[in-house]
Amino acid sequence: MKERITYWDVARGMAMLLVIFYHVPLHVRISCPDAGELLAPHIQAGTYIMPFFMPVFFVISGFFTNTAKHYRDFLWGDIKNLLLVGLGLTFISYTIQSIGVRDIHIFKSFFSMLAPARCLDLLFINWFISAIFFARQLYYWVDRLAIRLAKDREWTYWLIESVLLLGIAIAGILIEPHAPHNAKWYYCQGLVFAIFIAFGRILRSHLISRWWMLAGGGMYIVLMIVSRVCDISTLEYGMINSSFTLAHWPFYMVLAITGSMLLIGIAQCVVHFVPLEFIGRHTLIFYIPQGGLLWVTAERLKAFIVPDSSAKVWLFVIVLWGVTLVVLGAMSWIREIWEIKLSKNRRFE
Repeated sequence: MKERITYWDVARGMAMLLVIFYHVPLHVRISCPDAGELLAPHIQAGTYIMPFFMPVFFVISGFFTNTAKHYRDFLWGDIKNLLLVGLGLTFISYTIQSIGVRDIHIFKSFFSMLAPARCLDLLFINWFISAIFFARQLYYWVDRLAIRLAKDREWTYWLIESVLLLGIAIAGILIEPHAPHNAKWYYCQGLVFAIFIAFGRILRSHLISRWWMLAGGGMYIVLMIVSRVCDISTLEYGMINSSFTLAHWPFYMVLAITGSMLLIGIAQCVVHFVPLEFIGRHTLIFYIPQGGLLWVTAERLKAFIVPDSSAKVWLFVIVLWGVTLVVLGAMSWIREIWEIKLSKNRRFE
C-alpha cells in the first residue's frame, strides 16, 4: 500500500475547517434573522477565504488525478468515490434533518427524488460533488487530447492543454447566465474549475517547493489588503451570490490559485497534525452532512442561547461549530474503525 502524503490530508483538513467556519454564521442568520447585524463581522471574515476555500479541493484533486488510467476505470473510480458516497451521505444528511426537527416530510423528500423524472436532482443537491465530478471527466479528455497532439513535447503539451481549458472556461462563463438554474451552479462551474484540476497536476509534475507556494500565498494576502483599501468586496469573486463574468473572472482565478497556494504552503510547513489529517481523510463526511447538521443544531440551540448581543453571538457560533465538529468527527471515526476491520478481514481471507 502506498504511503499517504500527510500534508495533503492536512491541507484538506484546513480547507474543510474553513468551509465550516464560513457556513456557521450563515446558518445562525437563517435560524436567528434578528442577529443579522451582530453577525456582520463573522460574515465579513468569511469573505477573505471565500475565493479559495472550495477551489483548493479541485487543486488537491488534480494532484492525485491519473489520466493514464483507462477511462472505464477512471469513471468508475469517480462514480464509486464521489457519486455513490455522496448519495449515501446525502441520505444521512436528510435523516439528520428529519429527526432533528421532527419532520418526516424532509426524509420523504429524499426518496421522492429517486423517481426517474427527478433522479438527477440527487446530483444537484451537492454542487461540490457534481462540479468536481464533471470537472474531472472534462479534464481527463482534455489531457488525453493534449498528450496526443503534443507528441511528447512537454511545452507543446502544456500550451495545448492551457488553450483548451481556457476556451472551455470562457465557454462556461458565457453559457452560465443562460443555463438552467441547476446547471448554472454545477456544470458551468465544472467547465471553469477544470483549470484548478490542471493546476494541481502542475504541482505534481513540477514539485513546487513550499517557499514558492508561500510566496504565491503572499500575493493572496497582498490582494486581500488591496481589496480592503480599495473597498472591493471579495463576494464578487466567490462562487455564491454572483455569476462569473469575463470582467472579474481573471482576478477571481488569481485569488483562487494564490489562496490555494497559501493554504497548501502552510500545510507543507505543518506536515503532520493528527486532527487535521483525520478531517482530511474524511472530507466528504465533514462536507455533505454539515449543512443539515448546522441547520438542525442552530434551530435547537436558539431555545437555549438567544443571540441578541455580541457576546451571545460569539457563544452561539462557538457552540454550533463545536457540536458540528464533534458529531461529524464521531461519524468519521466510526467509518475509520469500520475500514480498519474490513482491511483486517481481507488479510485473513
